[in-house]
Amino acid sequence: MLNSKSKNIRRLRKKWDERAKNYDEWYKTFKGAVEHYVELELLKEYLPKQRTAKVLDAAGGTGRITLILAKMGYPVTLCDISSGMLNLAKRKLLKAGIIDRVKILECDVNKMPFSDESFDFVLCWDGMVEAVKELVRVTRRRGIMSVFLVNRCREAFDSFSENPTLALKLMNGCSNHIDDDEEKYKVTSVREARDLFETSGTKVLGIYAVCHWLNKLLIPKKVQRSHRWDEKYFLQTSRMVLGLAREPSVQGLSRHLVVYAKKI
Repeated sequence: MLNSKSKNIRRLRKKWDERAKNYDEWYKTFKGAVEHYVELELLKEYLPKQRTAKVLDAAGGTGRITLILAKMGYPVTLCDISSGMLNLAKRKLLKAGIIDRVKILECDVNKMPFSDESFDFVLCWDGMVEAVKELVRVTRRRGIMSVFLVNRCREAFDSFSENPTLALKLMNGCSNHIDDDEEKYKVTSVREARDLFETSGTKVLGIYAVCHWLNKLLIPKKVQRSHRWDEKYFLQTSRMVLGLAREPSVQGLSRHLVVYAKKI
């Protein structure tokens, strides 16, 4: 069992090391930039007022969010399973002249080498239900968490045309995992996400629907993939997607749910 887990971790490291070189390119497209805008706007609502608050960016990859938080003045610890991702993050932080504000550590988010209640604010945007217990552990009492989870309803919705049997299993809770990007992810609904956090010693502050909205708005693929765009249209689109992210009635259509919770 332990040997199998070690092999899986090595495979994950290799995969993300190989993808590190091109990982940030997606956020330079219209679709990636819109999602980045929406995720950041939601995040800003929950960030600590004190810029001395210790922040953990778990599974933070190339430091997309770490870079922003460090520029805002927060002391950040960035960890990820991929040395390739972290090396790219280091280069970006050095270029920005803020490497001294960030601690960088290679580790598995499911088993982090931090003491209990080490951080005031913890974010993990990698969609892993399995990591929630560990993320709660390293968060201080009254600290805030921001965690992405794979949305059960969206996966069922997208699966129906090709595999209605799987889609119905997902909707009915009979199937708790789905294969995506060569990985098996545990899926969750809004209710399940709320239950998960509230039984883990936290109070849920908000659950938002993020990712995969532009297809629903029927924005052409050519526009979504473009690297140049009209700023007014970009802002209109971003505000529309932000509104959808807050709207409970359409949460089932998003790719991920992001849960904001306070440890009690």
